[in-house]
Amino acid sequence: MKRFLAWNSPPVIALFIRSLALTLRFRLEDPHEILPRDPDQPRIFAFWHNRILMMPYLYKRFCPGRRMLMLVSRSRDGEFITRIMNRFGIDGVRGSSSRGGLGALREMVRELEKKAARDIGITPDGPRGPKGMVQDGVLAVAEASGRPIIPVTTHLSRKWELPSWDRFQIPQPGSLCRVVVGPEVPAPKKSGGFDHIRHKLEKALGD
Repeated sequence: MKRFLAWNSPPVIALFIRSLALTLRFRLEDPHEILPRDPDQPRIFAFWHNRILMMPYLYKRFCPGRRMLMLVSRSRDGEFITRIMNRFGIDGVRGSSSRGGLGALREMVRELEKKAARDIGITPDGPRGPKGMVQDGVLAVAEASGRPIIPVTTHLSRKWELPSWDRFQIPQPGSLCRVVVGPEVPAPKKSGGFDHIRHKLEKALGD
C-alpha cells in the first residue's frame, strides 16, 4: 500500500499544496537581500523538517529560474517526498545519516562545483530528528564546498501541528505565511569544529 501511495498520490498532494497556497497571504522577509544577490552562484538552503510542506512552492515562487537538488532519505517516505518535489521541478538526491549519507553528501558537493550548479536544499534535523537540532550533513557540505548556508523558515499565523517527532506544520487556509531568509551562516573552517557554526544555524532557524 505504501508503494502504491508513493507512486500515485504525489500529483494529488502537489495539487493540494498549490491549492492551499492560493488561500494564503505571503510576506517575504529578506532584510539582507540574499535572494536577489549573485544569481549565477549556487546556494545551500537549510530549513527545518517540519516546514517542508510548503517549501517546494515557496522555492519556485521566490527563486524563479533557479533549480534545486534536495537531500531526501532512502526510505519509502523519502521516495514519496521526492515524487512530490519533482512536481515542482526539484530533484532529489537520496541519502541520510543511516543509509547512503556519505555518497549523497559527495554528490551535493560535486554539484556545487559545477559551472551551472543547482542549489542544494537540506533539512538539517531530518529525517529522524531530534527536532530543531542541526546534524553534521549540511555543515559537512558547507565545509567541503566553502559556500555559506542560507537559513529559511516560515512562521504561520494559524496552523495545524501533527503528532509527529517534528510537530509537522500545515498552514490553515487564509493564514499569513511569513517567509524569513537569513542571516547567512558562514561555512565551517576546515581547521575548526562544527559546534560554533551549528549553534549559529540553529539560532538563525529559530523554533
